Amino acid sequence: MNQPIDWEAKKRHYQREDVVEKYNQVRFKGGFAGRTTRNKWRMILRATTGLEGIRRVLDLPCGTGRFTRQILDHGWKLVNGDISLPMLRSAREVGGGHAAHLGSARMDAERLPFADASLDLVISIRFLMHVPREVRPRIFAEFARVTRRYVVLDVRHKYCLNTWFKHVRRLFSRKVKLPEHRYNMAELEDDIRAGGLRIVRKVWNWPPFSEKLVLLCEKAQP
Repeated sequence: MNQPIDWEAKKRHYQREDVVEKYNQVRFKGGFAGRTTRNKWRMILRATTGLEGIRRVLDLPCGTGRFTRQILDHGWKLVNGDISLPMLRSAREVGGGHAAHLGSARMDAERLPFADASLDLVISIRFLMHVPREVRPRIFAEFARVTRRYVVLDVRHKYCLNTWFKHVRRLFSRKVKLPEHRYNMAELEDDIRAGGLRIVRKVWNWPPFSEKLVLLCEKAQP
């Protein structure tokens, strides 16, 4: 059985200088131009296809700036947000000097420093997998509060052969790391609804082999 997520420990972990220094090398082999990043950006574009009036975008957590150039080159004005100052410093180097880069700010996803409906789109990638399920609706509610209408979420789901295979391998080796909580669609819709959002588009990644899913959500009462 998976251990519960220690939320405060997770937040501390990603604020460590040594973790940030190795982050891209460990997580994104090939750097920001690697296949994983290109594929996820394509999923984001598919999720946002046809949306009008998108000008100001928040990328939270922005990490080391994985999508900073893509967002800026797409023509959106960007605010980078993260709880980690070392992450923000790295992201600032990526976006610095671009006229559409509105700035970077340290922030907690549970208490965002923005007025109501002050952004056009919130993008949150590779984040919710680290957040305890009981905390997620509070974060969704903050996303819903600060956006005029749209939120893009990156989630992990249970409908995946890879996850099943890991559980089988774990029977034979304790060294196999089991994934943290993976959503079924009923749980996902319940949590998103509790945060004042609703799902309007699903972008699946290589079903049924990949556990990655990008969602376009909108405020339940935009």
